[in-house]
Amino acid sequence: MNIQGLIERYEKFKDSKKKLTSVDLVLKDLRSLDEPEPLPFKLKDVVRRIRGFDPMTQARWLNGILKELGDDYGSMKYREGYEQGKFDGEWVGNQLKDADKIRRELNKPVIPQFVADWIEVAKPVYSLSGGMTYGGPGVNKWLAIDDNQEIFALAWILGYEVEKEKRYLVRIKGVEEDNAFLNYYVPRNEWFLDSACDMGDIHAFHTRKKLEEAGFGEVFNSPLFEVLEVE
Repeated sequence: MNIQGLIERYEKFKDSKKKLTSVDLVLKDLRSLDEPEPLPFKLKDVVRRIRGFDPMTQARWLNGILKELGDDYGSMKYREGYEQGKFDGEWVGNQLKDADKIRRELNKPVIPQFVADWIEVAKPVYSLSGGMTYGGPGVNKWLAIDDNQEIFALAWILGYEVEKEKRYLVRIKGVEEDNAFLNYYVPRNEWFLDSACDMGDIHAFHTRKKLEEAGFGEVFNSPLFEVLEVE
């Protein structure tokens, strides 16, 4: 009930000379002011009726209803739909990007440091085929092993993780421990025999590549040396 309806109700009481003696009746009427006016029809009945029309008539009815509601209503619904679609599209796009990023990270191949160094040098200059052709003896030898050409191509395209190279202690057999291990002093590029302590510029742990480059590659095969892998 609206305010005008309530006024008319009490005007009728006034005209009929009746006394308003019921407080409950007045309170009930006052509370009803907050209630919406009931529709003279049910929405589902209207929808059912429209569905019973042929498609052309349905279109005319719907266009007529939207026209009666005004352009602002149509624009508002369009904006709501557009913004929601834009938000949903961005969310889906971000999810796909994140999934692709995770996939790429999980699928990154692991390659030796010297191959990674070559890719960094070659990629700005060569194509993939050039990178696999002009890598020099070391890279070419590595590429000839098993599936390494495919691994190289994936590393070139997707990025890579650098293989953690094994490191070794090299000990001369039969020599007192404090002076039995092959050491390398970085500032002077010098090799000498000392303890197994690896610290600062003095390295007692060596990669196979470093040993081979320094001419100590035979320590892995010689009975004079004991080679121990370290973490």
